[in-house]
Amino acid sequence: DYFLMPDDALAVVIGDVSGHGFGPALIMASVHTLIRALSQRYCDVSDILQHANRFLCEETADHFFATVLFARVDTRSQRLEYASAGHPPGYLIGRDGEVKRWLESTSHPLGMFPDIGFPTSDPIHLESGDILVLVTDGIEEARKPNGELFGRQRLIDVVRRHRQRSAQEIARRLCRTAREFAGRITPEDDTTAVIVRVLE
Repeated sequence: DYFLMPDDALAVVIGDVSGHGFGPALIMASVHTLIRALSQRYCDVSDILQHANRFLCEETADHFFATVLFARVDTRSQRLEYASAGHPPGYLIGRDGEVKRWLESTSHPLGMFPDIGFPTSDPIHLESGDILVLVTDGIEEARKPNGELFGRQRLIDVVRRHRQRSAQEIARRLCRTAREFAGRITPEDDTTAVIVRVLE
């Protein structure tokens, strides 16, 4: 999801929930609604994830948890900060196609421990041509019948190859390439990509 926060910062959020089927889908819908609502009241990413975590710990079964990466982009100063609740790493890829920064997890998934914090990163300055790449694990973990994984390097290579295209087209090609690699029409796991391009 992506939306404006009360201070006009751009929120970019990606998440995944443990398990498959109807129950996990309901949990994910709840997380989505909860984060949207909290983001209209709070501007601090850490506070938003802490409130969401406490709610999930109280309201869901022990075996359900959700990973979330929440990035907040101040479009005026071109600075990004994020917190990641156990989500797979994001990538900041520069104009030249090289990885400038890994957006590693900063805490545990939501719904596991009620009293933990969700530290935010130091501010990251964004430059013209930068591409922010957020994915669910279904892309890197797409696998061929022989067990070979799509992996991190192939993901980076796809973005690098298409970095001059629109954000929508990069996301489309990344998901399609991962599915084609696995040789499946319907993937084993969700394959979601969110792309943000920093324009001139």
